[in-house]
Amino acid sequence: MLVLLPAISLVFLFLTFRSRDNCWRSSLISAVIVWGLLLTAITEVLSLGRLLTLEWLVRAWILIGSTIAFIYFRTARKNGKYTNSALDSSEAKLPLPSILLLCSIGFIIAMVGLVALIAPPNNWDSMSYRMPRVVHWIQNHSVAHYPTSYLPQLYQKPWSEFTIMHLQILSGGDYFANLVQWFSMIGSVIGVSLIAKQLGADLRGQISSAVVCATIPMGILQASSTQGDYVVSFWLVCFVCCVLSAVQESKAAGVNSFLTGTSLGLAFFAKATSYIYAFPFFIWLLISLAKRYKWRFWKPVFKIAALVFLINVSHEIRNVDLFGQVLASGREKYTNDIFNASVLLSNIIRNVCLHVYMPIRIGKDLIVELVRFIHKFLSVSVSDPRTTWPNSEFEVPALADLFHEDSAPNTIHLLAIAGTVILLMKEKILRTEKLTLYFICLISNFLLFCLILKWQPWHSRLHLPLFVLLSAFIGTILSNALAHRIIQSKVFYALASILIVSSLPWVFCNQTRPLVSKFETIASPNKYVNIFNTSRVDQYFVNRKYLKNSYVEVASLINASDCSKVGLSITRNEWEYPMWMLLQRDTQKQYRIEQVDVENVSAKKNQVYPHKDFTPCSTITVQRFNGGKLPEDIKVKAEIDR
Repeated sequence: MLVLLPAISLVFLFLTFRSRDNCWRSSLISAVIVWGLLLTAITEVLSLGRLLTLEWLVRAWILIGSTIAFIYFRTARKNGKYTNSALDSSEAKLPLPSILLLCSIGFIIAMVGLVALIAPPNNWDSMSYRMPRVVHWIQNHSVAHYPTSYLPQLYQKPWSEFTIMHLQILSGGDYFANLVQWFSMIGSVIGVSLIAKQLGADLRGQISSAVVCATIPMGILQASSTQGDYVVSFWLVCFVCCVLSAVQESKAAGVNSFLTGTSLGLAFFAKATSYIYAFPFFIWLLISLAKRYKWRFWKPVFKIAALVFLINVSHEIRNVDLFGQVLASGREKYTNDIFNASVLLSNIIRNVCLHVYMPIRIGKDLIVELVRFIHKFLSVSVSDPRTTWPNSEFEVPALADLFHEDSAPNTIHLLAIAGTVILLMKEKILRTEKLTLYFICLISNFLLFCLILKWQPWHSRLHLPLFVLLSAFIGTILSNALAHRIIQSKVFYALASILIVSSLPWVFCNQTRPLVSKFETIASPNKYVNIFNTSRVDQYFVNRKYLKNSYVEVASLINASDCSKVGLSITRNEWEYPMWMLLQRDTQKQYRIEQVDVENVSAKKNQVYPHKDFTPCSTITVQRFNGGKLPEDIKVKAEIDR
């Protein structure tokens, strides 16, 4: 399977670019949107009867697959054809440079896919809430809320984990968990090329958009993880494709309303940042529909809103039942406490600086001092607690942040964005109405993000959807510049080559899942550490190595006992998932694991089935001492009833 990855990636990419029209890519996007809706529906319906089991999931997918196959072949037979004649009759011969660019994209995607398959989930969020919620759901056969000390396991948007849960139940392990983000990367690369096509880019512009998207450092790092930012990027790409189709009336109104509402609903269901990123494009859609349908524009808008509501309503009902409100959150406040021009400008500067990496210390210090100097005139502290995440200080990326999926900067892509914006402003001939409106939506996205959300040191990963959508803008500008001979083909291919070559360190030297070696050990030939020579257990703890020995020791004690009902007494934001994996290595036992000593609002779930009947015969306690600032401040112990 690993050997086939490069071939599969290349074939997939060549198929999407071989046709002169956008039929193939558009059909692919539409099919995935329908699949995402079906997965959500299966999960929610089976969850109502606590039927999220291997047997019922297999039945559901076989039924759906058989139904779709029946409808397809019946329709094809009725039409007298089984092949896509549009695709067969419109094959485009790709020039050699374009073929080389596609091969490069395929290579990047294949290598990232290799990492995603071999390495286990190991980023902080995966260990503390993303993967724990998956194993709790599997154990409970339901996605209903349960007692937990870490509330993001409950209130955070769940679509990514829904998909991981399906893969985990069907495969019997977490070996395919990272592929959800990887497939989202592939879908985004194809989707942005379609957006570029809709914006007026030629074949080279569409391929260059794909190159820009595939080489985003943060995207490369995240695509082999269980973070959710590439998933929401993909659904936003689908939504924007549907908006552009509505603007140019390239699809039937009813079909497009269905796809628009579904993709928007899935984006909202994947991550809350989608509310910000989707809003300007939704306004564009409303204006377009109002111009076309006049007072009757409420009909397609109602269809879209209804689909968004239906997709998200079950999760929000669970939140209202437990937290008393929709869009529930923890005790931290994500939004700014004050809103004014100074705050906006402050957050713009600080968010941009997250992508400004300076390889020399003096350059980094100059940027920090410049930002502090500007903030003096703004009368806002550079780390004002009203606009900054608690206990965070403003900083620009350091070497330690360069290859980490929580903080990697997209410096070269930031320069590419700046260059294309300058080109757009300088050359009036490059501006089209649709491209200008698209750019206005992207700028509005960033401004809303800065105005609403407190600055965080790891905001660069939340910027991924914006960089993905900007890939289509960059590709279209380059395409138009080539068409009007503003830049030469040699310059175009040189820029694409720079992006591809510069992305390779992030492909091979992922700090938490290195394909070749961890960055800090490259200079030490005797200390190569990568995903091939590191055990799966060690990789779970790669971000917190000091926890491994105590976790393994405690899990061994439980495995050696006769106890199969384990209570976890764990403080908020601690690593729960590795303990599940260590305990479940003992295949002779069927463990039931529940959190105990829960003191927050979710403790009321202890009074409902199946939690009310749970009495542990052993308890694992994870405690922090002295404020938990040092590795030795975290203690793990087990108490076993004899």
